[in-house]
Amino acid sequence: MQELRKYKFGEFWNMLLSGVAMAIVVAVTPGAIIAPFISGLAKSNSFWATVSTATSMGIYIVPVAAAILAADQFGFTMIEKASVSLAAMAGSGAVKYSNGTWTLVGMGDLINTIIIIAVAIVLIFLIRNHVGSFSIIWEPILCGSIVGSFGIWSYKYVHMISMGVGHILNLFTTLQPILLCTLIAMSFAVIIATPLSTVGLAYAIGIDGIAGGAASVGVTACFMMVAVATYQMNGKGVSFAMFWGSVKMMLANFVKHPRMLLPIAVVGALTGLTDSFIGIKAGPAFAGFGQPVGPINSFTYMNGSTWLNVTVLALIYFILPIGYSIITYLIFKRIPRLYNKNDWRVDLTK
Repeated sequence: MQELRKYKFGEFWNMLLSGVAMAIVVAVTPGAIIAPFISGLAKSNSFWATVSTATSMGIYIVPVAAAILAADQFGFTMIEKASVSLAAMAGSGAVKYSNGTWTLVGMGDLINTIIIIAVAIVLIFLIRNHVGSFSIIWEPILCGSIVGSFGIWSYKYVHMISMGVGHILNLFTTLQPILLCTLIAMSFAVIIATPLSTVGLAYAIGIDGIAGGAASVGVTACFMMVAVATYQMNGKGVSFAMFWGSVKMMLANFVKHPRMLLPIAVVGALTGLTDSFIGIKAGPAFAGFGQPVGPINSFTYMNGSTWLNVTVLALIYFILPIGYSIITYLIFKRIPRLYNKNDWRVDLTK
């Protein structure tokens, strides 16, 4: 218990969510990037069908990987990590039992998985000094059976709430696309610049369609703004990395200088506002990604001329966000209280 007390509430959740976020990104990236390119080939070729199957399987490991990586953040032993993963798998909803058959149904409900991982980690801290060498017996039993059972019970309620939030958000986006697309894009532009996972958030609340598209272009807007702002202080290499989504490299900068989020929010809002008239769509598994994954998935929702669709995607994912970023940069650099070019310097030695 004393070991648990050394972690502040916010620190505990940041460490846990960091592990969960990494698990999600690793698990969904192969399917998000590769699947759109080979889905057509997989229908007529056994080799590509096998590749497609292997690529798509990553999503099923999310509960287990999230539990292991989250537990690793706290320096857990192998037994403790495996025990937490037992609870996460049981409570995730990723596996369903019906008529004597177990069926994999995806990554389950991410919010319930996070709750169960947190409960299992706290339980480990509470009992580890009391079970001694019997940890290999008691920890798997308590986590897998007791916490896992609690997860199965809580799943239906938590899943109902999380899906309800996503449904309401999607509905409001359809009814009020201008306002909601602007707010969603602005929010996701800022969130990607924090330790939180936009991929995990999008999947957890199940946003898709126009709302998913707004989230995706919002993430991309952050990439573009950071790429423009870092160019002067860091050169082409760092700017190019930011363009392709390496903004997490700058977490320390964002924490130290929160004002950096202001131009990012502005570009996100402008991009989302524009997107409300275009109506780009994305699925929940892709809404938290920016480019290049975002436009690839959005393309699958589009009908009509291929060249026209590609032009629209280039406009909303690249041309306009870059243009908005340059304009925002030129405006903000004239306001010393809101913008300091040194905030954007990346220390590559760390």
